[in-house]
Amino acid sequence: MPLNLYPNVQASGSVPTDWIPLKGSALKYPVRNKRLRLLSGSWQKVIKPGNTGEIHYFEHGTGQVAGVKFFPKQTTMP
Repeated sequence: MPLNLYPNVQASGSVPTDWIPLKGSALKYPVRNKRLRLLSGSWQKVIKPGNTGEIHYFEHGTGQVAGVKFFPKQTTMP
């Protein structure tokens, strides 16, 4: 399955419009995904928490993103 490139995470359509990132809380890792290494430039895996959940995606050095996934916050029932 090919990865689609987007100019930012909101353009992917995977992130709710009311999602707001938490400042300074993004985790970034080197990419081990072979499909991305075939594209030129540097890529990193990003995990960014926000007010309604967290997003996971791959980010290119130019700011483009791919493979955006949203994980809503888990709510606990009393």
